[in-house]
Formats: sequence, C-alpha cells, structure tokens
Amino acid sequence: MPAVIRNLRAMGTDCSVICYAPADSGQLLADAAEARIELLEDCWSRFRAHSELNRLNHRAGTGPVQCSADLVRLVATMRAAWEMTGGLFDPTILPSIKAAGYDADFATVIARGAIAASSASLVVERAPGMQGVIVDEVLGTVDLPAGIGIDPGAIGKGLAADIIVDELMGAGADGVLVNLGGDVVFAGAPGDDPAWVLAIEDERVAIDHPDRVIRHLEFEPGITRGAVATSTTLKRVWGNGRHHLIDPRTGDIARGDLVQATVVDDMGWRAEAAATAALLMGAGRAAEWLSEHDLVSVLLTSEQLLTDDTRIGDTSD
Repeated sequence: MPAVIRNLRAMGTDCSVICYAPADSGQLLADAAEARIELLEDCWSRFRAHSELNRLNHRAGTGPVQCSADLVRLVATMRAAWEMTGGLFDPTILPSIKAAGYDADFATVIARGAIAASSASLVVERAPGMQGVIVDEVLGTVDLPAGIGIDPGAIGKGLAADIIVDELMGAGADGVLVNLGGDVVFAGAPGDDPAWVLAIEDERVAIDHPDRVIRHLEFEPGITRGAVATSTTLKRVWGNGRHHLIDPRTGDIARGDLVQATVVDDMGWRAEAAATAALLMGAGRAAEWLSEHDLVSVLLTSEQLLTDDTRIGDTSD
C-alpha cells in the first residue's frame, strides 16, 4: 500500500505526516491532519496573540475559565507530566523563558538579535509549579492562580501528534506516522513493511555527517503504537550560549552534563516529558529514573553515548 507523505512547516518547526489508507482516502486524511495541526497551534501557541492559551494566561487569578476541549486536554496533560516527573517538567517556567529573551517565535528572536542584551541582566526565580492549577475536565474549566503563566513547550508537539494519530486512525487509516519537529508518534501498520523503524540522530554533529544517525529504533512486528521524543540543549541556542531548556528548580537555563535525551513510550506527550526530565536530572540520575519507569532511551553527553539500551537496534542499514 503506497504512503501519502505530507511535509509542512508548523509550530515553528518542520513537520511531516505519513498516512497509509485505502484507495484515495490518504490525501483526504493528510489534508485533515494538516488542518488539525493548524487548529491546535492556533489554540495552544504562546506566539499567537489571539490564542486561547494566551487568553487563559491573561485571566490568571480570576477564577475558573471556560475553555475548549483541546485547551482543557493540554493543561490536564501538562499537569500530569509535571506530576510524573516530580516537577522537572514544569509549564510555569513561562516568566523565566521570557526573561531569557525567548518571548517570540524563534525565527523572530534570532532575527532581531535582542537576546544577548537581555540575558546580561537576567534575573531568575524558581518556577512556582503546577500545584495551584485546577483543571475540571467535566465542566471544561481551568483555574490559574494569580501570577501564573503556563507554556506547553515541546509537550504541545507530542500531544498534538498523539491527537492527530488517534483521529486519523479513527477515520479509517491503516497506518499513520506524525512527526512534529522530532516528536514522532505512529500507529497501525507501516504499509507493506513488517515493522516500524525510526532513526535517532546525533545533534552534536552536522546534519550531513556520515555518523549523524547513531541508532535505529527497531520496533517488533505487531507493535501498533509507539512514540519517540528527543530533547536537546544543542538546538534553539542564542546569544551567549543560552538555550530554551529552563530548569524549574532555579529558573535559569539547564546546565547539566547531558546534551541530548531520546525516550520511547507509547504516547508522545509522555516521551517528551520524560526526555525533558532526563536532561534536567543529568547523567547520574537520568538512566536510573528511566529504567525505573521501563522507558527505552538513548542519552548523550558532549563526549559520549552514555546509554546504549539493548532494546534498540544498531546503525546497520
């Protein structure tokens, strides 16, 4: 069965949708996926002034706010990720990431060249945490405490991929893979291939480097759901070495020894939250924590491949 492949730019990054479906329905499903990505970005993006997320942040401290099902799901997922990681994934870092200069989409930030100056006088504070954020999924409301602003960060891409994969499979696709800036979720069967195989790339080397692919994730035949997320401090870098990963324990950029973490789960949002937490834990704790949660992972320091999980295939073609 031939695949329909749709490449697009969304959520500030390169995205793709691969859809295996009967007859001519693949193109229609890819159209639906592209439209759904736009709807989710319009709802969740902090870089769109009119977004529902920004309207919610502006109403912090005013009591429960009626929200769309998509926004309620996002905030509930962010709280679940915060709890799962013991607070290391923390959406309330919004003031810190804005203070670091990341207050617009990344292309705008780089183009205006304002980061270096703002980082010189940066004042950092510990993130307040999600404990005061109340989500009522029955009534469809979210209550943010006064002074709290939330930023989904990369978990928005992981959750969006989860949603789109589930919706396309529900609409009749035989197999779907959604890649939103490196957050990859798949379901169903990969056409005529026996199993899904995904590559892990090494962000420490150039994109055309012969050793760019460091491992292949070889999923067993019959596995019909999976997700892979990579978090790294080597992308979205600006000014004098600042990057997008904020440590909520300090409010400053993460300064650990890990530079890249790739995690496998069956849900994109959980894989993304775990990858973020692993980077913040550092080499000494991350491998142990990931093993305790039975998560397949690959961890990189600036010098070495720290974790070589035996459940991941080698780099042979």
